[in-house]
Amino acid sequence: MRLVSSLVLGGLLISSMGCGKQSNQTAPTEAAEVAASECLENLNLKRLDAALDRCNLVVRAHRSNPAPLVDRSLIFNLMKRPEEACNDVAKAARLLKKGQQKPDPMLLHELSVRQQSCKLRATIAGND
Repeated sequence: MRLVSSLVLGGLLISSMGCGKQSNQTAPTEAAEVAASECLENLNLKRLDAALDRCNLVVRAHRSNPAPLVDRSLIFNLMKRPEEACNDVAKAARLLKKGQQKPDPMLLHELSVRQQSCKLRATIAGND
């Protein structure tokens, strides 16, 4: 089970790292300066705290966009903080239901995988 979760997270991390524009900017100082796709940009696995700070900024700047929440859930999982990851997954799912536009198919896929992971975790813990 753990191997499957690790493989899924690793695959999503690799696919997410290839997306988004490259930037010389290390950390924006204001929420208005960040795009919704910048959460995982230039992700350094040795500096997850800095990545989380950046993602928090992106989430605040794009409160009605589920994509940054899905991205931040990956960082929480990498930090071994699954409760917070699953909270972000649930928030992202609620935002998608409220949304007026047709969501990006890749976002739907990533969210679906993360929802399954959260369900599996809840089932193993006996909370489902």
